[in-house]
Amino acid sequence: MTQIPYIFNQLTQWLPRDKFDRLVKQYKGNAYVKDFSCWKHLLVMIWAQLTSRRSLRDIETSLRAHSDKLYRMGMGRHVSRNNIANANAKRDVAIYRGLAQEMMRLATSAKIRDRHLERIAAEFSLNGFFAIDSSTVSLDLARHPWCKPQKGGFGGVKLHTMYDIMREVPRMCLVTGREERDQTFMEDYPYEPGCFYVLDKAYVKTSGMAAIQCAKGFFVVRRKRNMVYSVVSGGAVCDGPVMADMTIRFTSRWASQGYPWNLRMVTFYVEDKNETMQFMTNNFDIPPTTVALLYKYRWQIELFFKWVKQHMRIVSFYGTSANAVMIQIYTAFTTYCLLAIVAGAVGYKGSLYDFSNLVSVSLTEKTTIKELIARFGRTEAKKDGSDETWPSFFD
Repeated sequence: MTQIPYIFNQLTQWLPRDKFDRLVKQYKGNAYVKDFSCWKHLLVMIWAQLTSRRSLRDIETSLRAHSDKLYRMGMGRHVSRNNIANANAKRDVAIYRGLAQEMMRLATSAKIRDRHLERIAAEFSLNGFFAIDSSTVSLDLARHPWCKPQKGGFGGVKLHTMYDIMREVPRMCLVTGREERDQTFMEDYPYEPGCFYVLDKAYVKTSGMAAIQCAKGFFVVRRKRNMVYSVVSGGAVCDGPVMADMTIRFTSRWASQGYPWNLRMVTFYVEDKNETMQFMTNNFDIPPTTVALLYKYRWQIELFFKWVKQHMRIVSFYGTSANAVMIQIYTAFTTYCLLAIVAGAVGYKGSLYDFSNLVSVSLTEKTTIKELIARFGRTEAKKDGSDETWPSFFD
């Protein structure tokens, strides 16, 4: 009879080991390493994320409590905090960044969670919806002197992120210093044909908008007040909250060179805020109310940043070097995508937060993930006084 592996092993088997090994070989991650390889280091860092460990000592203590299981979980027979600290300080960040990017790419095949966006995509032949934004993680300059000081006497790092709104997973993340502007890497994002990109007004950069246009994608961005443009056609309308729907063109020298095509500008009254907003897009087919709705979906990336800061370990760090900080952040994104991929694979219908909690307290159990979810489903049914059983958690 085949022995059931630990829950932890069932999760980590979804990691692209071949891709990781190629990255380790490319950047010579295992050079001069006797025992604590990059793979073992990765598994330890994922364990720390899943179990919300607060420090290196905390990681070491939690692993010692399961010392008889470490070998079967792939971490070796003994893991010390010195090994983890040295690996975080010296291993090439590119290894863990490359793995995180691969996991984010794989997560794009996860189950679609927003059915309304799915219907919009089907109606207008769109391939996806992505929000682009950045979030700052503040760092104390006394402990992280390599940071450039900013206003308030703090340093930090910035997470430049592209987020798949329809599947609720990150598509790309780049960690830089806090001083980098949001629009710096706008031309370098992996834009795809037929996809819609939702941007805040901090991303009004004509060369970046042109990059989306040239990739045959679409964007919606909020207009900046100091923009200079001329109206090509259209004007005021009276259609509920839609106040105007115009075709415009940039008239200033640099803007017209950076984006020489026509744009559509929708003026929309937001009743909740008692405010008028203007949105620019290069899509002339979707209704003006849908343009405003897509911009409203930009809030999803803010919720994602809030989620990862609350539930993943990217606010307090296991090391003080830039290397250690970045490895921990990229491992957090890898872990998030891993949870999303596995939840989709087993057909879990609940929130990712609940799924994370379920597996994090059961990592050393020898049962299948589906049985673990079924057990939770039966408990919920009894608590609610209902006869509903575990299949309700699956498709």
